[in-house]
Amino acid sequence: MTNADKVEKVVVFGAGIMGEGIAQNFAQAGLSVRLVDIDRQVLDRCIAQIDANLKLFQEFDLLKEEPPSITSRIEPFLSERLDDAIRDCDLVVEAIPEMLQLKRDLFAQLDTCRDNIILSSNTSSFTISSIAEGMRTPARVVGLHYFNPAHIMPLVEIHRGRDTSDDVVEVARELMLRIGKKPILVRKEVPGFIVNRIQAAMGRESNYLIEEGVVTPEDLDTAAKASYGFRLACLGPMQQADMNGLDTITRAFSHIAKALSNATEPSPAVVEKVRRGELGVKSGKGWHDYTGLSRAQIMENRDRQLLQQLVLFNKREGMEG
Repeated sequence: MTNADKVEKVVVFGAGIMGEGIAQNFAQAGLSVRLVDIDRQVLDRCIAQIDANLKLFQEFDLLKEEPPSITSRIEPFLSERLDDAIRDCDLVVEAIPEMLQLKRDLFAQLDTCRDNIILSSNTSSFTISSIAEGMRTPARVVGLHYFNPAHIMPLVEIHRGRDTSDDVVEVARELMLRIGKKPILVRKEVPGFIVNRIQAAMGRESNYLIEEGVVTPEDLDTAAKASYGFRLACLGPMQQADMNGLDTITRAFSHIAKALSNATEPSPAVVEKVRRGELGVKSGKGWHDYTGLSRAQIMENRDRQLLQQLVLFNKREGMEG
């Protein structure tokens, strides 16, 4: 199996929102990246966005070299040249749409490539066992779950299937550390892994409170950013529980838990918004109205705020390390 220090060439399948950030992350760390997509326009747009992202990183003093040097390490490929893209690579990262059959089809194709190439998926919900089902080489398939925006968010969840080898998991963990990410191991195979399950529970309760007229979407966002979200940047939920006192937490939970939403289907309010085409930033309206703002403006404003947090996070982690 490939040693993490020897991984030099990475193939990223999918040049969408996640593939863009993943490709940038590897290139920023000095690795060669082959970015594969079915659409030439998507590839061109992705490279242009990575260039814009890097200029922002440079503004925040987060680059060790000039942006053109980094983008020169990213080579676009159309998917019809799949064999050329994966030739002599060390790692594949799949970041195509979250549709199980699409992923299975791609991994079935990748199953024939050289056995020491690690195959990984950025799936946000499917288990690795379900993606690798029927493969000849499931032992080399591992989950690398980045978070949007992948070029900024430090965390990567590493999760395994029932056949994934220990060596592959360890190489993945060491590689994530090498490229500057904060990896955590998902120690049991569950759909959604760790963070998305927590986010889903929070989202379910948020939607319920809005549907019940308890709070407006605007006030709910303010509440999150100015309270538990504010704390979460430096105190995890288990640390915060210790700060509050586990006895206090237990008493409060015994009262609140019974009143929490236990819905098992998507929020009717969200389903109705989707039916009306109110999809969020991509359509100009979701819970909030983005009329008059381009997607590029919205994303740049988000990234500027997150990059400020990344600078502080890096400083804090350096001090703690």
